[in-house]
Amino acid sequence: MNVLLLALLIQSPTDVDAALDKLAAVRPGDGAAYVAAREKVLAFGPEALAPRGAPDRWTAGGWVRAMAAEACRLRLANPELAAAVDHPEGLDPARYRLFRHGEPTVMPALARLGADAVALLIERWRWTFELHSYSDGEAGEKERETLRNAILSLPGRVPDARTRHFLAEVLASKESRDAWRRDAAVSLGMTGGTAALPPLTAILDDGTQPAPVREACARALGRIADASALDAIRTRLAGEKDAQVRRSFLHGLGILGSAWGWSARGKETAGLAESMRAGCAETLVDALKKFPAESETIGIALSMTAWEPSLAAVESIAADSSASPEVRAAAAQVVPALKKSLSRKR
Repeated sequence: MNVLLLALLIQSPTDVDAALDKLAAVRPGDGAAYVAAREKVLAFGPEALAPRGAPDRWTAGGWVRAMAAEACRLRLANPELAAAVDHPEGLDPARYRLFRHGEPTVMPALARLGADAVALLIERWRWTFELHSYSDGEAGEKERETLRNAILSLPGRVPDARTRHFLAEVLASKESRDAWRRDAAVSLGMTGGTAALPPLTAILDDGTQPAPVREACARALGRIADASALDAIRTRLAGEKDAQVRRSFLHGLGILGSAWGWSARGKETAGLAESMRAGCAETLVDALKKFPAESETIGIALSMTAWEPSLAAVESIAADSSASPEVRAAAAQVVPALKKSLSRKR
């Protein structure tokens, strides 16, 4: 029997776990130490790593270890995928400079790889990001940001619920750039379900947080298809003092109540769809009376919900002599687009 195979057969689960513990404990950013520790884990083979990287292992306290196990398993089981992630199409300067604008673009190639690419990309984010070869100077910084954006955006695009703790960590870290935190917030809303509400609302309720990050969290609430997300928006909309964040709440209501979005979820969500679309539309109509200057954003959001009773409510506001001229004018501005949206739905 091959000596290496015999060695693998006699290794105990304790050996695998000890090696994984050491791998997960490598300091973020220490690529050389991670690669050295990874070689020891790879020696155990994909079968030993599969259960340790399973989706149920990606918990709040164990996701780093599970992600490392899954990334190692993929390197063994699908080396072609690993090679594609390690050298993403569109990040090679010699390739992307052939195009008119010379801008690096990696998301289309990574999206084609699907959810299997996610663990390998998070591995890169945490440990091996700087082991990639980048251009010098400003071009290299652009390449880095393009890759960072893709790593944070892909989980939401796939979507991959395993990533919620990783995304929440990036969002919560004030050491992260605002752009990274914004991308993490949106993906978290798309992947985390109701478990995403606490980290998102924690940022929204902290007035010291940068406005762009709070805006992203407000939009992200609209990605959580649950009544608790609507409640979270309602609770905060009226008292929000930042106009941009308030606008993001309104935009989030349009996404949350989107007629198209609920239709895509299937007939099994029909009951929830009706109540959510109604709730979002009613909140938007109420917002029209409080924030007439936001009529354009509210009109777009109401058109997305395409909730039939909202038209009569807006027309009533436009004809209400007791309302202020600003409110009546705002309502009148919304009516044509809302009518058009409803006629398309019919």
